Amino acid sequence: MANVNTGTDVHEEALKLQTEFLKTISHEIRTPLNVIVGCCDVLSQPDCDSETREMLVLQLKRSVRYLLDFCDNAAFLNSLESGSIRPRPNEFDVLFTIDFIFNSTNSLLKAKKSNSVCYVMNNSLSSNAAPVHLYGDDSLMCRAMVLIVENAIKFTEQGSITLSAEFCTRQDGREMLEIQVSDTGIGIPKVYHRRIFQKFWKVPQTGTKIYDGAGLGLSIVKLIVDLLEGEIDVTSEVGVGSTFAVRFPVTRC
Repeated sequence: MANVNTGTDVHEEALKLQTEFLKTISHEIRTPLNVIVGCCDVLSQPDCDSETREMLVLQLKRSVRYLLDFCDNAAFLNSLESGSIRPRPNEFDVLFTIDFIFNSTNSLLKAKKSNSVCYVMNNSLSSNAAPVHLYGDDSLMCRAMVLIVENAIKFTEQGSITLSAEFCTRQDGREMLEIQVSDTGIGIPKVYHRRIFQKFWKVPQTGTKIYDGAGLGLSIVKLIVDLLEGEIDVTSEVGVGSTFAVRFPVTRC
């Protein structure tokens, strides 16, 4: 006879999930707040020299930005899961959209001040001089792709990050816009390729370098891709790099 979950089992599972959720939220908020409080304490000391002040100000900005991004992603994730965000298709220029993704994330790479990483756009669509107008939700597409590029920047210390786009056709004949992000970063063990899209889950870290992040970005990406009835594939090898290929269904105008 198959086991049937009782009301008590469901309640206990819900409490367990709630406890894990609050534990994660608390950690992600407390860590940058502790940095902010510590920096403020040191900055308030009269003997704090200019070099130390400059370093602490950078730490403050980084922690505040992390908190803002975390709150924004958490709120957006909640809206996606509750169904309050729905696709809003409109006419858009695909070349402008790809340029927007590249330019908005390129500024992040410059802010990182990592001269050993080259960020390029290998866009097969750019060979067309005339604009390519499509019908779809380019706003949600951009949000998903920016999150993927930000991940690539975070986990790539040297080498390159490449953004590319092309058209392809699904088995059912539907035309798709495929956008790829490839990097030469640390890579993801194959055993974790499916788990990386779970919210608040992060690949176990090894070595001395610690990467911050709440584990929300890729879960948001997956929800957006599913909402737009798209597809996402991941190929990655530890020490070699990763490629995220996202395909969105589109209609030519």
